[in-house]
Formats: sequence, C-alpha cells, structure tokens
Amino acid sequence: MNQEKRPGGLTALAVFNFIFSGANLLGLLGWVVIFFIIIGVIPTEQMNEIQKTQMEAFKDLGIPIFIFILALSIISGILLLVSGIGYLKQKKIMGRMLGNIYAVLNIISSIISGILFDPEIGGGFNIMTIVGLIYPVLTLILINTTFKDDLTN
Repeated sequence: MNQEKRPGGLTALAVFNFIFSGANLLGLLGWVVIFFIIIGVIPTEQMNEIQKTQMEAFKDLGIPIFIFILALSIISGILLLVSGIGYLKQKKIMGRMLGNIYAVLNIISSIISGILFDPEIGGGFNIMTIVGLIYPVLTLILINTTFKDDLTN
C-alpha cells in the first residue's frame, strides 16, 4: 500500500507507541534514581518510613535484577519508538516484527514484575499489571489481524 493509503488506526497505533515510548523514558529516569538510592549514591535520610521500606524492598531484589529491569526498560522504549516509525512507514520488519517483539517482551515483563515485586513496591496483581498488559495485547491483536496486510513493505 502507498503511504497515502495508510489506515488511520495504524497511524493512531504509531502515535500511541510514541507516547508510551516517552512515558517509558520518564519511567526509566525513575528507575535510575531508585538504582542510585540502592547503591548509596543518593542518601535516604530525608525519606519517610514508607519510602525507606520501599527502598529496602528494592534492595532485596539485588543489583543484577535491577540492572536487568533497567535494560528491559531501555529495550522496550527503543522497540516502541522504532516499531512506531515502522507503522508510519508501513514496514513489515520494522513495524510488525518489532511491534510483536515489544508486545511479547512487555507481556512477559508485566507478568514477571507482578510475581517478583512485593506489593509495597507495585508488585502482585493490581491495576498497573492490567494496564501493563492491555496495550501489548491490543498491539498483538491489531498488527497481526487488522493491520497485517498494511505492513507489507
């Protein structure tokens, strides 16, 4: 299909990818701050007891797991951005394949964080787990059914 005939829904999906990629970047900054608190670069004296308890829960996860979370967040943000560009250009590999990889990675990530994190740091099955699953599932459905024939270049 030509660029002029790109479905509006595919363009909307690309815009959502860009928005979520930006939100991912902001979330990544938060993870970096928490990482610096955990390794002791940022002091915790001015935190209240709830915040200190949350930081202890993060410390209990361990540095390797935290680095894995940071890496996963970076990869998700990049996949969102690049697949969004692929949707706009109607590219099969850049849009459909990377969009599928993002969706599967994010579904797995949401399930793991729901299991791995304590409830006081956002773990368990809660509203954020549901929100973290809705867009990736919607992406999988849309790019593999509705927009499958539009992502062919």
